[in-house]
Amino acid sequence: MSESERVPLDRLNLCFEGAIPAVVATASADGTPNVTYLSRVRMVDADHIALSNQFFSKTARNLAENPRASMLIIDPTTYDEYRLELVYERTDRRGELFRLLSDDVDAVAAVLAQRTAAPLLEILAGVPTVVYGYFAALTVAPAVRDLAVAAGYSAASS
Repeated sequence: MSESERVPLDRLNLCFEGAIPAVVATASADGTPNVTYLSRVRMVDADHIALSNQFFSKTARNLAENPRASMLIIDPTTYDEYRLELVYERTDRRGELFRLLSDDVDAVAAVLAQRTAAPLLEILAGVPTVVYGYFAALTVAPAVRDLAVAAGYSAASS
């Protein structure tokens, strides 16, 4: 791509909103590739982006060995794709940028948890109370009795 075709980062701001995960490609020192999705990428300034470290230890190892990476980001409104050529500079473990990325990841995790928990709660809400009582009589009551016997109390029922 020639310099005239380069798009400034600030014109790609929608790509950094997290609607479509970014794809990050790295390679180890021996050239072994690794590709992973990253839900949050934050634009820091006109020349820098910040990546959240979401349990991607292989990517982090690769960046320590070989600081070059490539990232594919997608505009969620037009689906235009952009490839960023990255050079790893540092890892921050505190500070304002770290807190912002941490908050971003927490927000994504909360949404995923809500999407998972809501259907489960709907299923549980549909189960009649008598079924829960029957389950407790078969499993919880014997466990409490066994616990009492282990604590030295005599079993009141069998």
